[in-house]
Amino acid sequence: MTKSAARLAAAALLALACIVPCAPARATSYSVDYSDLWWAVPAESESGWGVNVVQQDDTLFLTFFVYGPDKSPRWYVASAVTPTNPQPSTGTRFAGTLYSTTGPWFGGAFDPAQVGVTPVGNVTVTFDSPSTGTLSYTVDGTAVVKAIGRQSWKATSAGGSYAGGLVALASSCGTASDNGQVDWLGTTTVTQTATQLTVKVAFVAASGAPATCTLVGNYALQGRLLAVPSGSFSCIVNGFQANSGVFALSALDAQANGFHATFSGQDQFCTYNGRLGGTRNPTG
Repeated sequence: MTKSAARLAAAALLALACIVPCAPARATSYSVDYSDLWWAVPAESESGWGVNVVQQDDTLFLTFFVYGPDKSPRWYVASAVTPTNPQPSTGTRFAGTLYSTTGPWFGGAFDPAQVGVTPVGNVTVTFDSPSTGTLSYTVDGTAVVKAIGRQSWKATSAGGSYAGGLVALASSCGTASDNGQVDWLGTTTVTQTATQLTVKVAFVAASGAPATCTLVGNYALQGRLLAVPSGSFSCIVNGFQANSGVFALSALDAQANGFHATFSGQDQFCTYNGRLGGTRNPTG
């Protein structure tokens, strides 16, 4: 394939890309959005307790629903769980103070004078991926360490029509000049079945020719997020196949206004790492 054709193929892949306006790859400006209901892993190995995580920027608010020595329900909160020392690129660590709270009976009039907050220990949560981590906490001297994951009970639907796509960095290209950032504009259509996700991006290539890239892969539920651990893609430019390869999506977050995910892929020309997302069209 000629150098210009190789560049067109690389551009075709990346045209999955930032179809205007390109949605961010992360739901917060700080990191992956860890907001979800978390429990012990493997899933269903310890049903009956969990931790709610709500993230705003770089701060987590944790609420624990667990049980005391007498098996009665206990409620603990950590309202300011913030980043600690930098971790390796595969993990993010947050830590804060854990509290026990008391208050007026829910069936009566609210009396703020009856609200009590008592520090009982500390909590640290270290995420080693968008959907797994380790929870460590102490309550009155009792230490607990748990491997945790997001709890799934219903798949989020990413299906729809979007203005958006993929922005990525091409690296390790056969032609050195093809390395670098590539982004394209187009219309993205996502189709989702019970097991499979299909993403199609239609756009105009640099040559002015019509182009379409299609990604297909089985998805996994990760709490409110989706992931495509392994899928395949191909790009058609002006009626001819320009390139094909494999890809993965992580932390795919679909909401009413759009979706976004972290993208990695490789074809016969380059390796790609970037962000896939889009703003939902008004009729989508």
